[in-house]
Amino acid sequence: MLRSWRDSSPNGAWARLTTPARSSISQANPAVAYWRELRVDPDLAGLAVDQAWPTRIEIHTHSTSPGWILPLTDVLPARLAWHPERPLVAGLVVRDRHAHPWVADYATQTVTVFDQIRAATSHAWPPHAWVDDRLVLLLPSPPAAETPLAHGNPVALEATGPMYVKFLPTLPELAELIAARPAALDPVTGQAIGLTDPLVVRRLAALDGELYLEYAEDDPASEDGLSWSSLTVSVDGSGSPRPVAEAPHEPAPSKGTPVPEPTHPTGISIDTGYHQASLTHHPGEPAAVLWLRNARPGSPATAPPLLDTGHAVAHLELPLHWPADATVESLHLQIIDTVRAAMATVDGPMLVGGHSFSATLALYALAHVPELRGAIVHSGCYNRTLTPTGWQHEKRHLWQAPDIYRAFSALEFAHKLDRPVLLAHGTNDTNPATAPEQSVELYKAIVANGGTARLLLLPGAGHAFYYAEHIAFLSTEHRNWIERWTQ
Repeated sequence: MLRSWRDSSPNGAWARLTTPARSSISQANPAVAYWRELRVDPDLAGLAVDQAWPTRIEIHTHSTSPGWILPLTDVLPARLAWHPERPLVAGLVVRDRHAHPWVADYATQTVTVFDQIRAATSHAWPPHAWVDDRLVLLLPSPPAAETPLAHGNPVALEATGPMYVKFLPTLPELAELIAARPAALDPVTGQAIGLTDPLVVRRLAALDGELYLEYAEDDPASEDGLSWSSLTVSVDGSGSPRPVAEAPHEPAPSKGTPVPEPTHPTGISIDTGYHQASLTHHPGEPAAVLWLRNARPGSPATAPPLLDTGHAVAHLELPLHWPADATVESLHLQIIDTVRAAMATVDGPMLVGGHSFSATLALYALAHVPELRGAIVHSGCYNRTLTPTGWQHEKRHLWQAPDIYRAFSALEFAHKLDRPVLLAHGTNDTNPATAPEQSVELYKAIVANGGTARLLLLPGAGHAFYYAEHIAFLSTEHRNWIERWTQ
C-alpha cells in the first residue's frame, strides 16, 4: 500500500511525494542508540527516521503543469525546502547512511548533490531552510578524539530521603550524539559558512532575512530534561547570535491522502463512577476485541490502536480516578464495572487487549471477568515490584502501597489468567518499565500455572510497532488468535 501527499511552495510550485504506507525494518540503522526515550541515529547525527522513505517525488511548477520526476533515490522523508522566490527546492539525500544536501532547479530540471558536505539532522524536522539565497543546514560536530579504553574510575553516590533517585542522561550526553553547527550553504559555490557553535537544534526558519533557530538547554525539572530557547543570526557570518522572543509562523504539516472510513463509529459514554469513559465501535458489528486505552481525564489517549485484523474492534477510552490514597477496591470497580458495561453494549464473543499500562488493565479485566474469551497485550509491565518508586498514575512507592503494586502486577495473578493470552513485545523496548523480559516472565508464569499463552518477540522493535514487516506479522497473528478463540 502506498501513501502520497502534496508539499507546496510559497510561489505556486508543488511536489507529490509517494511512500510506502509503513517503513521497512531494512531501512533501520543497527547503530541506533537511545537517549532517554529518544532514538538517535549516530550516522545522521540526529533522531532516527521512522517514516517510510519516498519512492517517487514529482515536482510541478504550477497547478496544471506536467510533473518532473526528481532523479534521486534515498531522499530523507522530511518536508522539502522551497526557495520563496526562485525555482529552487532542496532536501537531504542519504548515501552510505550519511546525509548530504541537494538543490534542484525545477525550471531547468537539474539537480545538484553536494557530496562533499555531510549534513546532520539533530532534533530538527525538517533539518534545512532557505534564508534569502542560502540554504541553511546542519553540520555534524567532528568526532571526539578517541581515548584509550580504561576500566573507569570508581563512582560514589549518596542521598538522603524521602526522595526519588533517578539515573537519567543529561543534555551534554545528548549533545555528544546530535549537536550540530548551523551553516549557510551557497548553492552556486558549494561553500558553507558556519553560523554558531554546535547546538541541539529543534527548528530552523527564516525571520526578517536572518536565521531563526530553536535549541535545547538543560532543564532537570522538565519531564524530558530539556527546555528550548531561540536566537537569530545573520547568514553571511557577520555578527553574533541574538536571543529572540517571537517565533516565525510554522507551516502546517503536509497531510497524506485520506483514507475514508467505511462507516462512522458510534460513541457511547459510560460512567465510571468518577469520569466518563468512551466506547467507540461501528454500529451493527459485533466486536471481536475490546481494546482498552487508558488516558488521564481530559487528555487524549496516546496508546496505539489495535492493528487491522479484518475483525471489528471496540475501543474503550478508560480514564481512571487515581487519587493519592487510591485503594484496590476503588480502582477495581472502575475497571471491571466499565468493562462489563462496554461488553453489554457490544455483542459477540470477545477478547480484551491493550498496550503498555493498558495491557495490565486488559489482563486485570481478564482475571476478573469470566465472560472474556482471552487477551491480546502489547509491551506491558507485568511485575510492578521492578518499578518500586512509582509508575503511571501511582506516585506512592512499593512500601507505602504494596496492595496496589500486587494488584497491578499480572505476574501476581498469573494463576487467574486461565483463558488464552497473546503477548507481543519488541526486543528493543527501551522503556525502563517494559523491558521485553516482562513478557517472557509472564509467558512462563501463565504456562506454569496451566494456562495457554503465545509469546511474540519482534527483533528490532521498540515500545510501539511501526515497521511494515512487524505489522504484517502481527496482523496475521492477531487475526489467527481472534478466530481461534472467538469462533
